[in-house]
Amino acid sequence: MLKRWLDIQLRYRRLFIIIGMTAMLLTISTVGFVYIEDISPFNAFWMTIVSIMTIGYGDIYPTTQEGRWFALLLIPMGVGIITYALGVGFSFLIENQLSKKVWNRRMQQEISKLDGHIIVCGFGRVAQQVYRQLKEEERDVPVLYICDDEDALLAVVEQGTLRLIGDPTDKEMLVKARVDKARALIAALPNDADNVFITLTAKSLNEDLEIAARSEREDSEEVLKRAGASRVINPTVIGGRELAMSVIKPKGTDYINDLIRSEKKELMVEEVVLEEDSPLVGKTVEQVNIRKTFGITLVAIMRNGKLISNPDFEEVFRNNDTLIAIGDPEGVEKLRKELGVEVDQ
Repeated sequence: MLKRWLDIQLRYRRLFIIIGMTAMLLTISTVGFVYIEDISPFNAFWMTIVSIMTIGYGDIYPTTQEGRWFALLLIPMGVGIITYALGVGFSFLIENQLSKKVWNRRMQQEISKLDGHIIVCGFGRVAQQVYRQLKEEERDVPVLYICDDEDALLAVVEQGTLRLIGDPTDKEMLVKARVDKARALIAALPNDADNVFITLTAKSLNEDLEIAARSEREDSEEVLKRAGASRVINPTVIGGRELAMSVIKPKGTDYINDLIRSEKKELMVEEVVLEEDSPLVGKTVEQVNIRKTFGITLVAIMRNGKLISNPDFEEVFRNNDTLIAIGDPEGVEKLRKELGVEVDQ
């Protein structure tokens, strides 16, 4: 993941340090003049500023020998600190603008190279959960976010996240996002009509694109599917079902939630696609014995759009079968490496 080439945190620290040094200098000098010259705090502060800025004394100036010695020490220190502070301030402003321009240019270059990436349209509450889930999966699939509120995006995402700022329903934004080269798109806007428009536009640019769309109304699900969405998710329906199941079958619901939401991935749901030359093709579930060999539980096989749940031992694996399994990450990785199958990322 890209990082900003300028160390912004270091520049902030330098700025805070110089502000602290200046405040300390003003405080110590003001207090010193109050006690040495026996004048009011305001007059002491006035004398401090006049000394530091070297603009000459007017009606108020040190009258004692000790005050003059104090001013002699204060003037070079103040000039040095103020000069350095002005340099840091100007440097901060210039570098801040420069870093943004360079960062935007580098990000545009990175986006122009994207291939096989995931595009997320919108960044509301649902899309924020999408971001967290994709981050937890730790896949090497680049993700590009399109939203019209950069401040809201930067408040959640980590530094270096690829993004385009603009209207996700704008065709030009999808073109800039290289939707024709993307592997998947998530339409997560709160408005169903916007998600339908994004789906239609994206499909017209990439017929093979996998699209997962958010739906707020149940009657919009069919419209989104007709528009080209591969899958339609209704957060309200899913939330209602989970609430009901959490009361009826709390233990089972807790297990599934822990499986999906747990930050420590002791177990994970995985999809494994069998290629034509896979050693599993042509063998039965019993012959392969995935559970014993890899420590993974085979729960279903997706074949030609149909789901075979809890497959029998006599079931024969076929080309392009998608195995849906539950197991630890090490077991999944072992299956991928030793059997030469491709993990669907």
